Amino acid sequence: MVKLGFIGLGKMGSALAIRAVQSGYNVIGYNRTRAKLEGLRDRMDIAPSISDVCEASDTMIVSVTDDAADEDVTLGNHGISDYVKPNKTILDFSTISPMESKYINEKLKRKGVHRIEVPVVGGPSKALRGELIALVGGEREKYEDLMDLIRAFAHRTFYIGDIGSAQTVKLAFNLLVAGYAEILGEGLTLVKKDGIDPRLLINVLNVSTYKTEFSETKGVKMVAENYDPTFYLKHMKKDLGLLTKVANEYEIYMPVMSALWTAYTGAVDQELGDEDFSAIFEYLKKVNNIKK
Repeated sequence: MVKLGFIGLGKMGSALAIRAVQSGYNVIGYNRTRAKLEGLRDRMDIAPSISDVCEASDTMIVSVTDDAADEDVTLGNHGISDYVKPNKTILDFSTISPMESKYINEKLKRKGVHRIEVPVVGGPSKALRGELIALVGGEREKYEDLMDLIRAFAHRTFYIGDIGSAQTVKLAFNLLVAGYAEILGEGLTLVKKDGIDPRLLINVLNVSTYKTEFSETKGVKMVAENYDPTFYLKHMKKDLGLLTKVANEYEIYMPVMSALWTAYTGAVDQELGDEDFSAIFEYLKKVNNIKK
């Protein structure tokens, strides 16, 4: 049985690692922040360093927060590139900019390492159930070799193209999701400001042809002020920041994205970053002086 090495055991990384254990894989994991390892030591082997993961595993899975973290664990001092042997394979589940993904890939390619990017749609709970949607970028032949492993985590898989392409699609997807939350939050803010119970808007929306899974789940939670995080608002802000970099790099005019970046940045500044991203509604209420 292939031994999988996990680098990054935050909410998503730990869910992926637990899913791998449940699927019958031998797992060894490493996380830079040791406090996040509580509750995992009895489920898998925990390595003291990245070098130990590289030595012990056949395939490595990276799941970290952003460009800087990914570059640090892969190319930084005592990172993967310092210890990985040629012909090893890395599956990178992180959501990062396509430019950063290409940069990391080129550096590892020079060492004879195969790297596939696998940004996913769905949160930790779906990872635990193997119900993610995987977007894959990289060598198609290598992707096909790894398809069974990816399917341990994802019930739908889309091969997008070369390295960087899957990251672009993931960021475009998150732009849409951020927009859903913002525009629904603005509609709820409007009716609440006029003294109308915002649940009425959700009720009307959810019996119309314009209802979505988002309005039926997140919308109901938003009016109930339930912001238990499935995707942190601070991480949505991070992805909008990555989109800003991409828009500048590709010289694309994206006015809605710019407005969303401003709103989500404001929400993080109001200490809503550790809430679910749908807490953008709370930010809109605050800036519009709407009382509970």
